Amino acid sequence: MKLYRLKSLDPRLRQLEWSNLEREIDANPKKFMRYRLYLRSLLWSRVQGIREEAWRHLHVYKKLNASGIERAFESRSDRIKITAWEHAKEAIDMDLVSREEMVKLSQHFWRLLRSYYPTVRKKAWKVFPTLVQLNIIRKKDIPRFMQFLKYAKPGVRVMAWNAVKFLLDSQIITKEDLTQYLPYLVELTNRDSVVARRAKNILVNLN
Repeated sequence: MKLYRLKSLDPRLRQLEWSNLEREIDANPKKFMRYRLYLRSLLWSRVQGIREEAWRHLHVYKKLNASGIERAFESRSDRIKITAWEHAKEAIDMDLVSREEMVKLSQHFWRLLRSYYPTVRKKAWKVFPTLVQLNIIRKKDIPRFMQFLKYAKPGVRVMAWNAVKFLLDSQIITKEDLTQYLPYLVELTNRDSVVARRAKNILVNLN
């Protein structure tokens, strides 16, 4: 075993080492207990490929009874944090983080919806419906969501409006709830931009 390869910048070497690790853990998991902290650190590596590869192998952490994984969900780095939240369902399903812990950690997710980084924002809004379905984001959190419907930054506001249909279909909000916020969607349609086109499509779908 060459566990340092799990940090390799070469994705082929990383994948090979993860495969070797899985095979050896299946044969003798106790042998690798002493490496749990090292393996856990990969989940919040600043190198995206290393981090994402680690999250794709959560079953390894389960076999080793790894703890402390919840730390990734409250990282100071938006990029590290969004990778964790993209795997929230798996972490809960494998009992690596309890649903109750995840509800408490959800306060750290909201910031991602308005992250400085466009890619992080897009990923966060894609994760948002899953967190609602998992009851991590609850009905009592909806007033916080509604504030995004009038958010100053158009790119954030239009992504929030894009989530509205899901919330309507899920009967979490009603069209009456949206009445006072609709002018903020209409305002976006008056712009000459990609955001305006998206806003117009959302408005059509709401009618």
